[in-house]
Amino acid sequence: MEKKKSWDDIPSLDGLEMDWEYQSASSGDKRSNVRLRIAALAKLFEVNEILVRVFGGSQTLTVRVLDLSAGGLSLGMPVPLEVGLLITVGFFLGQRKIIAKAEVRHVREANGEYVTGIRFIDLDKESAQYIRELHGSHTLRHAL
Repeated sequence: MEKKKSWDDIPSLDGLEMDWEYQSASSGDKRSNVRLRIAALAKLFEVNEILVRVFGGSQTLTVRVLDLSAGGLSLGMPVPLEVGLLITVGFFLGQRKIIAKAEVRHVREANGEYVTGIRFIDLDKESAQYIRELHGSHTLRHAL
């Protein structure tokens, strides 16, 4: 009976090298949760924007969402918040009301506003799952 061949039986070719290593398109983004940008969210909920109420320090602001994931969100704000500040955020996704404690992780100025990265601290499991499922809804909608 003839021995079954394996990849190890194929000789290498001298001087043949790969000039690149494969990396998925998302490999540069080390986030553990997929983000949905406002354009995708707006289409899903048939709105122009999603507003978030931010309670922190001595101020309450109503600002707009730039992107969202089960891990947090990015907001366009008129004023900078201090990195590390603990806040409470509240917003609606369709009919679903989401309220969570959160932490300001980073702030950068861009186009006349402060892009503020927020990490959820105590988002309930049902809300986190709902946000994750939005990505599936968005993906399915594009596939149709």
